[in-house]
Amino acid sequence: MCEEQTRESCSAMNSWRHKAFNRTVLFACLLAFALTGSPQDRSFDYFGLAGPGNKIELFAPGIVSMKDLKEFSLAISPNGDEVFFSQGKDWPETRIMHLRKIRGRWTTPKVAEFSTDCYASEPAFSPDGKYLYFSSGKGMKDIKNYSIWRVTKTADSWGDARKVIDIEDPTIWEFHPTVTRDSLYFCRWDSDHNTGSIYRSRYSGDTYSTPERVPLFNAQSSDTNPFVDPDGKYLIVTSKPTSDASEYDVYLLRKKEKASWSDPVRFEDVLNTKPGGDSYDVSPDGRFLFIYRDNDVYWTETRGIMNVKSKNHLPH
Repeated sequence: MCEEQTRESCSAMNSWRHKAFNRTVLFACLLAFALTGSPQDRSFDYFGLAGPGNKIELFAPGIVSMKDLKEFSLAISPNGDEVFFSQGKDWPETRIMHLRKIRGRWTTPKVAEFSTDCYASEPAFSPDGKYLYFSSGKGMKDIKNYSIWRVTKTADSWGDARKVIDIEDPTIWEFHPTVTRDSLYFCRWDSDHNTGSIYRSRYSGDTYSTPERVPLFNAQSSDTNPFVDPDGKYLIVTSKPTSDASEYDVYLLRKKEKASWSDPVRFEDVLNTKPGGDSYDVSPDGRFLFIYRDNDVYWTETRGIMNVKSKNHLPH
């Protein structure tokens, strides 16, 4: 009898412990959920704005797009809780602005800490949000002599800026970084000849390979303002495809096998309205295209736009 009571007591005790353990685990999960937020809470809320649909509309007037200033190159963190963008009267005298979402509310834009002592532009997040890349003439006598820099995310801020790409020729400037999971793309600008080329550097941790040119049109083309999606499946670029072309236009290329790119496909005229060419970025969720024109940031849905017709492509 005593043995039976002991077994029953042990069984009851084990059952109680099992339920208590489950309650503890459930509480821990709920606490973690409350602290980190749901997946929807960790995506960009677009400042509460209604989407533009298939129209091209000014983005976040009074927050990002301001009167009498030039804004471009919007960078949104993968978690949707930080935004950086370039702002100033005109390049090269621009700085990078920073907003944070804290306890559900957005801060007022202010100059990013790493941009307070230098002119800088064109911020771009790494796909994991660990790094922010940007272009700057930081520390140079000629403030136009831009290179590619990087800052690392810390617990609640960003670390010191580190130069990661600098082609040691004062006539060659590096602009507009865009980052995939294994490569850093950027524009190599020849200031003597006013022509650009898209270059790629593979990276692993703090190591970057020697940059190599990405062949797009031909040796005579001038290519600028690249955007590559995080998986490296497509490239948007502003290009003048031939040396006798009068203006830049925006083109889309898709990755093929063996790391080559498809023939460039020109975006439709509604997206190629600015003499000299616009430049584009795509939101982290892939829903919206950000267009930089007329000194402001515009946006429209990507739906339908990314499927531009191949009949518009130009031969190499």
